[in-house]
Amino acid sequence: MQKTQVIIIGAGPTGLSLAVQLLRYHIDFIILEKNEKTTHLSKAVVVQARTLEIFHETGLAVKAVERGRLTTAFNMFYKGKKKLKLDIAGLGEGLSNFPFALSLEQSKTEKLLLEYLAENGKPVHWRSEFTRFEQTDTGVTIYYKDAAGAEQRIEGDYIVGCDGAHSLVRHQSGQKFEGGTVPKLFYVADVTLSSTVINKDELFIFLIKKGFILFFPMEGTGHNRIIGILPDHSEETITFETIKEEVIKQVGVPVQFNETRWFSTYKVHSRKAGSFRNKRSFIAGDAGHIHTPAGGQGMNTGIQDTYNLAWKLAFAIQYKVNDTVLESYDTERTGNAAHLLRTTDRMFEIMTGASRFWNFIRLNIFPTVAKFVTGNKSFNKRIFPLLSMTDIAYTGSALTLTSSISKVKAGKRMPYFVFRDGTSIFDLIKIPGFKLLFFGPGKMGQLKNLAFPVSPFSFTEIPEKIFGTATNFFILLRPDNHISYIGKDLELCREFLGKFA
Repeated sequence: MQKTQVIIIGAGPTGLSLAVQLLRYHIDFIILEKNEKTTHLSKAVVVQARTLEIFHETGLAVKAVERGRLTTAFNMFYKGKKKLKLDIAGLGEGLSNFPFALSLEQSKTEKLLLEYLAENGKPVHWRSEFTRFEQTDTGVTIYYKDAAGAEQRIEGDYIVGCDGAHSLVRHQSGQKFEGGTVPKLFYVADVTLSSTVINKDELFIFLIKKGFILFFPMEGTGHNRIIGILPDHSEETITFETIKEEVIKQVGVPVQFNETRWFSTYKVHSRKAGSFRNKRSFIAGDAGHIHTPAGGQGMNTGIQDTYNLAWKLAFAIQYKVNDTVLESYDTERTGNAAHLLRTTDRMFEIMTGASRFWNFIRLNIFPTVAKFVTGNKSFNKRIFPLLSMTDIAYTGSALTLTSSISKVKAGKRMPYFVFRDGTSIFDLIKIPGFKLLFFGPGKMGQLKNLAFPVSPFSFTEIPEKIFGTATNFFILLRPDNHISYIGKDLELCREFLGKFA
C-alpha cells in the first residue's frame, strides 16, 4: 500500500505539467504512466504565449525558447502563388513576455517537464498500467499493474486522469465523450526538405481544393512538420513516399523532400466530456476534450487545465477550502473547452473547405480580406490574445467578483505591462498563492485573519494605457493570476475570500 495526496494517471504534457504545478504548492503526488518513457515523436509542435507565461513561473520558459524555434511569419499560397504574408515575429509585442508562437516538439516539451521533476526528486512510475479506482467521501484508492505485472494499490485524496482521449479515468467516472469526427483522413509527416521558398522560420499554408497543406518550421536545417488531407489512394499501406509526388504537385513551389523521420495518418475528432469532475476524480487535457488542430491549441489547453486545477487541489488539501473552489475547475474549464471547440471547428471548416460556400470563401475572398486586415495594427493586437490564449477569462465564475477599472475586468488574466525600470508585472507575481496588488500613493491596508495567506504588493507607478487615470485601487489575483476583484473596496476582498474558508 502506497499513500499520497494526488494520484496522476498519465505522464504526457498534461500529467507532467500537473506534477510540476503541485510541486510549487508542496503537494505530494504519485504519477503513473503505462509506457516506458516519454514520447519520441514530435506530435504537438506549438507552444503558445500563455503556456510560456506558465512555464516562466518555474524557470522553464527560457529553456523552452532555447530548445525551440520562433515562427516569424505566416505565408498563404494558392496554385504556387503567394496570396498573403503576415509578420508574426512581434505580433504580441507589449501584450506578453512572449509575444510569439514557439515551435517546440511535444517530445521536447515532455523532456523539459520531466527534467524539472527529476531535479526536484520526483520520479515517474513508468510501465505502471492503471486499471481501476474507487472513491469515498474522504479519499480514493487506485489499482495498477507495475512493471512486473503485479497488482499494486495507492490511497490518496484525489485522482486526476491525464490519460488521453481514451481515458479510463473518464470512462470509470461515468462521463460521456460527445462530439463528432471529421469525415476525412489526415496525414502528418516530419521531414527534412530543400526549397527556395519553404526555407525560413516561417509557417506556410498551401490552399488546395477542399483542403490544405501546412508546413511548420522545426529545429534543424530544413526540418518541417507537414499536415494535410490525405489524397485518395487505394493502397492498404500508405507512406509518405506514396503521396510525395502528389504533395509536390499540390504545393506548386520548388521543394525536394530529403528524409522522412515520421509519418502517420489520423482522423480528426471534436469531442468534450460532460464534466471534468466526479467527486474526488478529475480529468484534464485530451481526457476531457479533443479538437481539430486549428490554431495549435490542443496541448496548450491541457497544460492550462492543470494550471487551473493544481492550486485548487492544493488549497483543498492544505487549507480545507470549501467545495466551491474545486467545483470552479469544472465550470471554468468545461466552459473554456466548449468555446474552444466552437472556435476551432469553425476555423477548421474554413481551412478545409468543408462546404462549397467555405471553399469559395477561402480560395477567392479570404486571401484578399486577410491581406487588408492584417496590415491593421489594431487588428493584430486583437488576434494575438485569441491565438496566444492570453484572452481566456472566467468572468462568470464563482471565484470572480463583477468589477472593473477602465477596460480591465475581473475574470481576465492580469494584463501584461512593464515598469519604467524594465521589470514586467509577471516577473513580480510568479510566487504561488493569492496576491493583493495596490496601485497608488495612498495607504494599502491589509487583509488579516484569513484561512490562507495573501501576498501583498504595492505600486506607485500606474500604467495609464491599461488603467487610465484610476488610482488607489486593488487587484486581487488568484494563484493562476486571473483577477478575482479589481476596485477600491478592500473589505469586499476580505468578505469574498472569507466565503471559501
